[in-house]
Amino acid sequence: MSGMSLTTGQKLAYAIPGLALAWLIPPMYAILGDFYLRYTEATAAGIGTAMMMSKIVDAITDPPVGYLSDKTESRWGARKPWIFVGLLMVIPSFHFFFSPPEDAGNLYFALGLVLYYLCYTLIKIPMRAWLGELSPDYSERSKIWSWMTICLLLGGLLIMLLPIVFSSPLLPWFDSPEFTPEVMSFIGWVGGVGIVATLLVSLWVVPGGERNPGESSDVKQFFNILLVSKPFQHFMLGYGLSALGYGISYAVMIVGLTSYYGFADRLPIFMLAMILIQVASIPVWERIAERSSKHETWARAWVICACFMPVLWLFGANSEYFWAFVACAGVISIMQAPHMLFPVTIISDIVDYDTLKHRTSRSGNFFAVYTFVDKVLHAIGFGIGYYIIALFGYDAKAEVNTDLAVFGLKFAILGVPAVMFLLSALVLFKFPINRHRHSIIRRRIEQRARREKARAPQSSHADFQPQEV
Repeated sequence: MSGMSLTTGQKLAYAIPGLALAWLIPPMYAILGDFYLRYTEATAAGIGTAMMMSKIVDAITDPPVGYLSDKTESRWGARKPWIFVGLLMVIPSFHFFFSPPEDAGNLYFALGLVLYYLCYTLIKIPMRAWLGELSPDYSERSKIWSWMTICLLLGGLLIMLLPIVFSSPLLPWFDSPEFTPEVMSFIGWVGGVGIVATLLVSLWVVPGGERNPGESSDVKQFFNILLVSKPFQHFMLGYGLSALGYGISYAVMIVGLTSYYGFADRLPIFMLAMILIQVASIPVWERIAERSSKHETWARAWVICACFMPVLWLFGANSEYFWAFVACAGVISIMQAPHMLFPVTIISDIVDYDTLKHRTSRSGNFFAVYTFVDKVLHAIGFGIGYYIIALFGYDAKAEVNTDLAVFGLKFAILGVPAVMFLLSALVLFKFPINRHRHSIIRRRIEQRARREKARAPQSSHADFQPQEV
């Protein structure tokens, strides 16, 4: 299987939905959590519990979506029908979640999260499995996903620009750029319509892709890949530590920025700066990875990030040094960009190894298990973040908090995540599939496919037996 060739327009059409899919990734979760905490009857402990339980409930939907998308056969390919079902749910779900009544409580927040994440599952898993079927090349996959990553970041940029632009003298729709109920409702409608419109373009323009040769796995063996794929085990351990630290930090980062550091009115500007910095860093990270391998580049970034995070601890309450804070946080933001850029393409490389070793075609399963674990760990991380500030007695609505409460807030935002990122780096450095090994894997898959095509249909005991990576 030599793979298909995509035009530049098709690659761009695949990536364009990222502009709107940014509504489904952090920091949107954290912004919504802080919004419900300040404008509804939901509580910190209740939001933490809801984030944890709703993500775990939502994660249960990942295995069937991945399995069924692997089994799906249609004139549009295996992934497109599932993405279409997901986009049909987006607008009603967004209206419910982004426009809550004032008396909405913890249960309303939890239900909104479940609907929100269900849309995410139906779109995210097939979309990511689709990537590996658009190109078999190690570098080309990274390039396509780097375009998607840039679009995701630009979408985050748009989210932050909306309240700034529509509260400006030129377009004074809102009184303030803060995430008030009116602003949040507007953002929800823009995101919902944007997801539907951009995904329709992608589904229309981009081909269905070519699956790896082989049979998909039985549903009973869905989680078997965690037991039999050593590279996947290795990746998930490294990624899992990252996801847990990320979840803890993101859960309460917005709370700290608005209620402790005193940046509530400048939050969109802050987030805007972080996103612009990350967008500018993506091509640089891609070039760095070209000189080594994706997992090594990612690991080095985590080491630098973890070492730099304690610098933000030095800033006090209602800080006057906003731009100094932005500069320091910007360094951290740059080092977090590989966490967005590399995991999806690394899993596509692992899928190739699985095809070589087990003669299977189960990309959807791999991405569903990855998404399942990702959601569970982010859920646990979000819950831990809110539980930490609740345990230390931090009150986002209070004018002044105790030193112990402030310590708990900073410990959740900076301390625990830094440790998790360092542990993740130690694991990622030893990931076994590098650029050279992946080229061997692809070459052997294509050689075997050519041999089997040339031979009689009967099976033979002379087939190539792959070695462990």
